[in-house]
Amino acid sequence: SFSNFPISEETIKLLKGRGVTFLFPIQAKTFHHVYSGKDLIAQARTGTGKTFSFAIPLIEKLHGELQDRKRGRAPQVLVLAPTRELANQVSKDFSDITKKLSVACFYGGTPYGGQFERMRNGIDILVGTPGRIKDHIQNGKLDLTKLKHVVLDEVDQMLDMGFADQVEEILSVAYKKDSEDNPQTLLFSATCPHWVFNVAKKYMKSTYEQVDLIGKKTQKTAITVEHLAIKCHWTQRAAVIGDVIRVYSGHQGRTIIFCETKKEAQELSQNSAIKQDAQSLHGDIPQKQREITLKGFRNGSFGVLVATNVAARGLDIPEVDLVIQSSPPKDVESYIHRSGRTGRAGRTGVCICFYQHKEEYQLVQVEQKAGIKFKRI
Repeated sequence: SFSNFPISEETIKLLKGRGVTFLFPIQAKTFHHVYSGKDLIAQARTGTGKTFSFAIPLIEKLHGELQDRKRGRAPQVLVLAPTRELANQVSKDFSDITKKLSVACFYGGTPYGGQFERMRNGIDILVGTPGRIKDHIQNGKLDLTKLKHVVLDEVDQMLDMGFADQVEEILSVAYKKDSEDNPQTLLFSATCPHWVFNVAKKYMKSTYEQVDLIGKKTQKTAITVEHLAIKCHWTQRAAVIGDVIRVYSGHQGRTIIFCETKKEAQELSQNSAIKQDAQSLHGDIPQKQREITLKGFRNGSFGVLVATNVAARGLDIPEVDLVIQSSPPKDVESYIHRSGRTGRAGRTGVCICFYQHKEEYQLVQVEQKAGIKFKRI
């Protein structure tokens, strides 16, 4: 219950506006650590409400220390996220629950002018992708020396996408070696590879908290997801996908299909079996269009999103009824993330993986690594 936490009436009102009426387990378990200024490594699945687990306490903290809101003030909170989509989502979650603080979101593929303007006006909370934040530091416009809180979101994904060096370059501006007044550091990750702990050791105080909401359970995927596998030759796949959507997602449902390549995503979204209700999301699609597509999918103006792996993680898409994987995933971690796109926040979801005869072996590998069993149908 909100009453167990130091959350102000105005924030509670804004949270209720977002349909949040109590704290989820991850938010409850991390709130006091974040609020009291401790460094934290939290392992949590996407879709468990992790953004609010750092947004709520940080906003309460900043509200409590209302400083002079002078023009051109440097950010006190920096959140780094691997993808533009996740950065957007996080900044929306922040701005939805504060009316007093200025929240900005910087990522590549967008004009610099508006971002310079935001910096001139002053920013309290800055969310962004490593590339664009690094650009602003290099061109001398962004001051990160006043940071009090740094959040690295989906750290494992930043590593996968090759951002490790950029993240380190950005952090080296805000942190002094062995200093006790370095920013509070919060790391969120679904998996904790060695790299995460190396970063932690470098930037975190020696006493940091660890919260693991995934645990050693063998089943790492979201608990309420049913995993099915369909053996199907690639020539028939589009037609069968059309049938599967009708059966499992129904008329008003939402489906995401994940593909290995841009070409495949493009072709599948234009296949007559699904094209009347489908749009694609991949790296060749301009950023503006990606945002429009995502918005349309959220609003329900079309029901099938065909996306590549890169577009797959960190997207907070509202309850999806069905996730389809067009072939066994090469990287099981991302399968785990993707299956978390359905059955979110307690609803049961269905995840269907297509495979060809020669991919049977890969399917078994996914089962072993993810600790799940596909029901072959």
